[in-house]
Amino acid sequence: MSKKVLFIACVAKKHILQFHIPYLRWFKERGYTVHVCAGNDFEKGDKVEIPYCDKYFQTPFYRSPFATGNFTSYKELKKLVEVHRYDIVHCHTPIAAVIARMSLRKERKKGTSMLYTAHGFHFYKGAPAMSKLYYLVEKMMVRHTDGLITINEEDYKAAEKFSRRKKCKVYKIHGIGADFSLIKNVKRTKEQMRAEFGIPDDAFLVMSNSEINENKNITTSIKAVAANKDVYMLVCGSGKLLEECKELAKELSAQDRIKFAGYRFDAKELLNCADAFIFPSHREGLGMAAIEAMAAGLPLIVSDNRGTREYAVQGENALICKADDLEGFTKAIELLSKDKAMCERLGSNGKEVSAKYELSNAVAEMAEIYTEFMTEKAEETDSDAASVPAEAVN
Repeated sequence: MSKKVLFIACVAKKHILQFHIPYLRWFKERGYTVHVCAGNDFEKGDKVEIPYCDKYFQTPFYRSPFATGNFTSYKELKKLVEVHRYDIVHCHTPIAAVIARMSLRKERKKGTSMLYTAHGFHFYKGAPAMSKLYYLVEKMMVRHTDGLITINEEDYKAAEKFSRRKKCKVYKIHGIGADFSLIKNVKRTKEQMRAEFGIPDDAFLVMSNSEINENKNITTSIKAVAANKDVYMLVCGSGKLLEECKELAKELSAQDRIKFAGYRFDAKELLNCADAFIFPSHREGLGMAAIEAMAAGLPLIVSDNRGTREYAVQGENALICKADDLEGFTKAIELLSKDKAMCERLGSNGKEVSAKYELSNAVAEMAEIYTEFMTEKAEETDSDAASVPAEAVN
């Protein structure tokens, strides 16, 4: 019988396709049947296709923990895992991960290994009081988890603490891996990319690439750039605050210098036309956008949070401010825009740091974890076979 693995996440297009294809491929190359269970966030008319996936099960997972629809998702997933009897289930995204682990309780007793990657716990130092609820849920769920994988030191220490005396292994990896090929294999010149947005060749250009929401704090970037009269900004990304941010740029009379590009599939390539990268998030599990910017040789202007602390070092590869320090971000932009040598030094240092987050390294780290659970399962199977009396075999 073919061995089976199931990947679970909140959505398919913006999570499975964006982050997990190399891992689906890894299992396919080892003879596994690969299934995916996630919500369908493909655009209407798009072909729903997931590479290296033998079967996709469309199950919606709602971001709110109080959404009644999640109970239906629980029942669907419970039936799915009972039918297919997976060897390994790897879940991602908080709500989907809770539902997955609740659904797999019986199957784990039959030998299914449950892995969960926390891409950034919703509780963290300095978080609102409401985050205590997330802490309690994660602490409760660890008893239904075989391997808990974290991507930053703060989360790793928290996971170790609430996993203590539980039969759950805790790991820390260097993120899910960044594919730097689109950064290195540039198809256009810097001038050609800038021309698309009407940005002068000699202007100092700050770039941003993220979802446009409250957490990403794009308004601080806009205000800081607007205060530096000769600096331009390229904003890649979409989100519910997009129109609000466009209005803010107009209010600050900076609409000619702040360019909103929307969601861009070529955002990694566009990094090559910028001079610096700004990333003022309130919260990050790691922050792959900033790591990709380092790989492009850009100096970082970032907020101080548990994610950026993994790689951003003040004065070495980044200028670091508190997320709400508008004056600090404004001065950081001004400093870099007037000091080309500093830009080059910080950018060069950052490029070296980014190497350990490259995709092949991340896949190798996860391969060690997967192999560990494969080996344990194989040993358990051999042990069970050895315990069968000879007369029963004959």
